[in-house]
Amino acid sequence: MKSIIKYLNLACWIGLSAAVTALAEPTPSPTPTSTPHTEPSASPTPSGTPRTYPTPTPTPTPDGDHGEVSLRGVYGTTSPGSLVLFYIENNAHVQVHQFDVTGQVIGFAEGPLANGYFSLVLTTGQGLVGKATENGVTFVMGGQTFQASRFSTFGTDSKIAGCYFGVAHGPTGESQVMFIIDSNKHIFMVQRTGTLLTGGFGLVTPPASATAPYTFMLDHFIGSTSAITGSFTIIDGVFTGAFQTSAGTFTVNTFKNSLFNRMANISTRGLVGTGQGQLIGGFIITGGPKLVMIRAMGPSLAAAGVSPALANPILTLYAGGTQLAANDDWKTNANVADIIASGIAPTNDLEAVLLIRLEPGAYTTVVGGVGDTTGIGLVEVYEVGSD
Repeated sequence: MKSIIKYLNLACWIGLSAAVTALAEPTPSPTPTSTPHTEPSASPTPSGTPRTYPTPTPTPTPDGDHGEVSLRGVYGTTSPGSLVLFYIENNAHVQVHQFDVTGQVIGFAEGPLANGYFSLVLTTGQGLVGKATENGVTFVMGGQTFQASRFSTFGTDSKIAGCYFGVAHGPTGESQVMFIIDSNKHIFMVQRTGTLLTGGFGLVTPPASATAPYTFMLDHFIGSTSAITGSFTIIDGVFTGAFQTSAGTFTVNTFKNSLFNRMANISTRGLVGTGQGQLIGGFIITGGPKLVMIRAMGPSLAAAGVSPALANPILTLYAGGTQLAANDDWKTNANVADIIASGIAPTNDLEAVLLIRLEPGAYTTVVGGVGDTTGIGLVEVYEVGSD
């Protein structure tokens, strides 16, 4: 499986709607061929006035990791005749796939991230340089500048979203295969048979009944002379089904990456004072990046009979003595749509929220009151999703 991890491991929790929507523009309709192309290893070349808070002192992690905002995720954008995907597994490494529908080739590259910067060469010979941030990837390819957006975690069918990779069996023998499905039912596929890469992207159709399978069509396809279609079920993280290319029918059994058990939420309630009397909570992330939602609640406690409740909380997140993020009034967040889509947004506009992906490390949350007001508050940390 080393080969498929190197060439096909793209993402484990994604939302592809932004990129696929952008592909609604007319796309040239070339006559595809199944000509194999060699995939050698890529050869990369290496607002506002801040509010003052007490300096927290979290307990360090056992391995000494220092916390930081995670870049993990899948980012995508269209370029002329193709779709480019970036997968960042941690803050030090990036993988890229380019689905060139016009040229009928799938390009691949991987390499290091240094403070978010990268310089890579795709297996097609195309070079690209750029920088990744929490909100997107800016890169230059073929003399043009592109902006790739991070795909949303939330959507209409989150239960099937994920990255699945394993083995397919068909008329050409055994092959490696990877599927990516987002929470809005967009799908990507890459199949590797020797040096031949087949795949594409399209849409998933929900089942007509509870016992029927999902179906899909890749209407943007590479390495096949016709659209790629198929059907599947997903039970306990196992993707089972079949798909058809111009080479024939393949049966497939693949497994979801990063399937795990988890604790979903931890919270504490206390009196929020001023200065060193502010409410402080800590948490530690291990094993890999996590998408977490942190909530500072106050006004909604009053509705539950708590008195005196904190009237207007403000929330700040630290890693060591470094402030990573802060929020007052959760609807002012740039990712407010994702906060709402999570299903656990506060009911009161004055409460504070951070929805943020974090690398392994120790973190501290500080809850204060706007204007140094005081009262009883609640701080909560949720692990959102299963990426």
